[in-house]
Amino acid sequence: MAPSALYLVAPQYLRTLFWGLRVYCRALHRHREGRTMAARASELPPGRSVTAGIIIVGDEILKGHTQDTNTYFLCRTLRSLGVKVCRVSVVPDEVATIAAEITSFSSRFTHVLTAGGIGPTHDDVTFEAVAQAFGEELKPHPELQAAIKALGGEGWEKLSLVPSSARLHYGTDPQTGHPFRFPLISVRNVYLFPGIPELLRRVLEGMKDLFQNTAVRFHSKELYVAAAESSIAPILAEAQAHFGRRLCLGSYPDWGNNYYQVKLTLDSEEEEPLEECLTYLTSRLPQGSLVPYMPSAVEQASMAVYKLAESGSKCLTDH
Repeated sequence: MAPSALYLVAPQYLRTLFWGLRVYCRALHRHREGRTMAARASELPPGRSVTAGIIIVGDEILKGHTQDTNTYFLCRTLRSLGVKVCRVSVVPDEVATIAAEITSFSSRFTHVLTAGGIGPTHDDVTFEAVAQAFGEELKPHPELQAAIKALGGEGWEKLSLVPSSARLHYGTDPQTGHPFRFPLISVRNVYLFPGIPELLRRVLEGMKDLFQNTAVRFHSKELYVAAAESSIAPILAEAQAHFGRRLCLGSYPDWGNNYYQVKLTLDSEEEEPLEECLTYLTSRLPQGSLVPYMPSAVEQASMAVYKLAESGSKCLTDH
């Protein structure tokens, strides 16, 4: 007799038992599957590419109430650490939507970083979403309860309710040189950052060791061209075909700049292709179209003057 037929003719108490076993087995399978996928993503052999997916959480971003600056900072910082950001997603304050994105990202990327949805109010639901994504319960964490109490954070008790397998990372606060008083929380390969830009930057600066990939270093170069993008497009296409996967060539027109018309970016995991591509483009772009340009020139000049003055003062004191 097939199991489904046996279920239909079995007494009520046996039906209840069968149903409970099926639910348990499914939950166990999901748990093992999620753990295996996270392990595969986070335990790559040395030399392999380390990837990241970023999930920005917040209705305020989608509604245009708040400008998202976290994505820019996260992408630049992770790239400087040798981590390739492959996907960025912005999701609303909805548990099911956040959970679905976490489930997808955690199985595809080495690291998943979320920003936002961590706080004491009703719309702070990131912890709940992560728990749902991995089939876990929210439980009060004694260490977090103690940290909240030490900070005198009345009304912040919600922050102590985290998924059961949560790990705490204290790192070093770059402002004080001491461990953070409240930790960064992670679940498997998902790291849950605050959405407040100033706090997010401070936390990531103090947690760089969690993401540092010493096997890869990205190299980049920017070129500025005083020519219409349409006129140099064939040359750029030939250059990209010539260098293939050794280098990524990007082209970005700037219609508001009086000095140049197109910014070109050269990106590679090696320095040699950058120099080869520079030579290649110099010989093929219209003569004189490559122009020297220094972004934030005023700021950099100020820093140079300050350093010069500082070195001059040191010379005087030495004599």
